[in-house]
Amino acid sequence: MSPMQLRVPFYSAALLLLSPSLAAAAMDGLVLPIRQAEVCAPVSSRILELKVREGDVVKAGQPLAILYGKPEELEMQRAKVLLERREFEAKGAKKLFDSKIIPEAKALESRIDLDLARLQYEAAVEQVRLRTVVAPLDGVVVARTREVGEAVSTAQTLFRILDLSSVVVQCGADPAEARRLSPGQKVQVHLLPPAEVSDYVGEVVLVAPYVDGEGKVPLRVVVDNAAGRIRSGHRAQVILPAQSTVHTQ
Repeated sequence: MSPMQLRVPFYSAALLLLSPSLAAAAMDGLVLPIRQAEVCAPVSSRILELKVREGDVVKAGQPLAILYGKPEELEMQRAKVLLERREFEAKGAKKLFDSKIIPEAKALESRIDLDLARLQYEAAVEQVRLRTVVAPLDGVVVARTREVGEAVSTAQTLFRILDLSSVVVQCGADPAEARRLSPGQKVQVHLLPPAEVSDYVGEVVLVAPYVDGEGKVPLRVVVDNAAGRIRSGHRAQVILPAQSTVHTQ
């Protein structure tokens, strides 16, 4: 009796083969601040005082410069005195009307004068407020273009502020690569030398629904920069993970 032999079946038609991974796509991009602002004077005037220098970190609403506004301050004081007078007159007119000493029309006239005085005072306060230039956002002052004593207009930039708490890598992808991306997806971001730290994780926030003049789909990837290591203007690459495909024979 011949010995038993173990035979291993050969599945020639169902052999599973893993193809080589497709190369990871790397898209060149530029690092930009998450937000930036060019701050102009709200009114034409002369710079009385500068509160910040280039390189200073500022908060939204922080005063950056004080403009000359003596006439506006005097007008505000005049409007305040007039308002106090109208308030006194309105109270007196109400008492007289309640006592049936004056007609309703007279009391109404006094209330209207009070409302007009209040509006004049609020307008005067606003004119004084406009003499203080404030930061519109948190960030770093990277440019200050005027000095104390110089005249400024509403069309002239006084300060440039960058918010680098996060940065945006702006790049373009081939349409085929863009189909692999969607807002909220995490991708690898590699900063090109020189950079203190090279590799970060970013989040896709925009896959544009169009192609630009070079046939690329614009992308925007946000990277957290709380540590302040990433500088605006860095060259970077957004790297998509390699794809693997499975084939059967």
